[in-house]
Amino acid sequence: MIENYRNGYNRWINEPTLESALKEDLIKISAQEEEVHESFYRDLEFGTAGLRGIMGPGTNRMNVVVIRRVTQGIANYLKGKNQNPAVAISYDSRINSRLFAETTASVLAANGIRVWIFRQLMPVPALSFVTRHLDCQMGIMLTASHNPKEYNGYKVYGPDGGQILSDVADEILAEINRVDYFDVPKTMAFEEALKENCQYISEAVEEAYLQAVMELSTNEDLADLKLVYTPLNGAGLEPVTKVLARAGLRKLQIVPEQQKPDGNFPTCPSPNPEFPEVYQLAMTLASKEQADLILATDPDSDRVGMAIPTEINEYKVLTGNEMATLLLDYLTKAKPVPSNPLIIRTIVSTPLVDYIATMLHGEVKKTLIGFKYIGAVLTEMEKEGDLDRFVFGFEEGNGFLAGSYVRDKDAVGTALLLCQMTAYHKRLGVSISEALERIYRRHGIFREKVISFEFDGAKGVDTMKHIMEQFRNGQREDFLGKKAIKVTDYLEGATHYLGSSGTSCDMSIGMKPTGLPKENIMRFVYEDNTSFVVRPSGTEPKLKIYLFAQGEDLAFVETQLEELERLLRGFVEKGQ
Repeated sequence: MIENYRNGYNRWINEPTLESALKEDLIKISAQEEEVHESFYRDLEFGTAGLRGIMGPGTNRMNVVVIRRVTQGIANYLKGKNQNPAVAISYDSRINSRLFAETTASVLAANGIRVWIFRQLMPVPALSFVTRHLDCQMGIMLTASHNPKEYNGYKVYGPDGGQILSDVADEILAEINRVDYFDVPKTMAFEEALKENCQYISEAVEEAYLQAVMELSTNEDLADLKLVYTPLNGAGLEPVTKVLARAGLRKLQIVPEQQKPDGNFPTCPSPNPEFPEVYQLAMTLASKEQADLILATDPDSDRVGMAIPTEINEYKVLTGNEMATLLLDYLTKAKPVPSNPLIIRTIVSTPLVDYIATMLHGEVKKTLIGFKYIGAVLTEMEKEGDLDRFVFGFEEGNGFLAGSYVRDKDAVGTALLLCQMTAYHKRLGVSISEALERIYRRHGIFREKVISFEFDGAKGVDTMKHIMEQFRNGQREDFLGKKAIKVTDYLEGATHYLGSSGTSCDMSIGMKPTGLPKENIMRFVYEDNTSFVVRPSGTEPKLKIYLFAQGEDLAFVETQLEELERLLRGFVEKGQ
């Protein structure tokens, strides 16, 4: 192992074509054996999420050498599938995102592939839209979403505008593995690429995306709404503010410290709108302005978060599940509901929406974790001419979509709907908190929580594998000292029904296929209406556990959730 990663290091540092900045970084880490190991012990993993990793020199890092190699593999894949392929490219505000985007465009252009690239940073949903709008065979987004500033990434989209699934990712990876880091990739200067097969995406195409977003509008009057918005130094500023202005919003304050694009994210090291800490500056401004709500979008503006005022002039951050529940409830009031409506959610999103769907005589389609699966359902519905049924799709991690114009979550369109939803309740004299309580009174109280355990580096990967094995091989009927009535192993592709000591469970003992793709995920369901899902993250060095509890009494439900969290934390910490 030492010889292998040291061989990689030696080859890179002795490579005459290596950029001087990368060579200087290699010299700096020369005596840091662990850092050399982490940088070269493997190739940066490519999968359905594309690439994502820490920036720096090495095969396990994000840098222009890795970008060229991966893009050459993609070029080979595209030319093997299409006569005249075209690719759309976008990028966010992260450090090196534009450099990586132009590097990608240069390799594709050198391979004779037509390239459309945005002139300035634009969000994920805009790329998804443009990939479809310009009939491209692929879209590529340079971003690491909401990861810390040290990260960057390379998302790959198919011709439907959705992130690629495992079958396509495996074919691309096979092509990438045939490419040498330095000997094979074709490239040219970006300025030369602009004279060849590469051109900037026109303002007319950007306008087409904004018009598609505006079609989501419920036409609720926003004139009296007071909004504080933060793009968290990312790509959301221009599209979000343009859409809200067109919808009639006039009372808008933008957090000045987080307004301009800045890949250092100086005020929020992890620019994730799920995290309450990123709202501190926005809350100070909102309290001063007495704002009706706060919205925050992540750097690539596919996720959006929301904070609402409390009775004591403070602000509370809502969870993605709470936002989804409110949005679905609002959409059913503000727009005509199709017959047999369809809602799509991931297996770790709140089941409360299932109860709302039942009242609508609709269907809920459950997918694995990741919006790519929701996009795939929409693409299949489009092929079947059934898109008119679609009402709403979401994942608990603050990803929402209420239209079929893109195949990924869209913070721009969702920001518009969140403002209109808030204005609607304000017009009726109802706070957002009260609107949520009314939903609970109709359907019962639901609480969810995500807990994460971080495991960095090669050792961390092994630790997560070990812990997942413990979950998978545990005594399922009495796991954590609780009676499990149902255990799903998504890697096995089966749900095991274990029976119930009461009468509330209508499942018999036995096994049933999940009908979903196989992934390293486990789900445990208990007699007391609690459950959890555990899985290694596909984009971060984390083990994530999603907790669920439901019932009629708030204090009881929250106690159940706290007890489940205590048991799981103890199990994971003991198993490390």
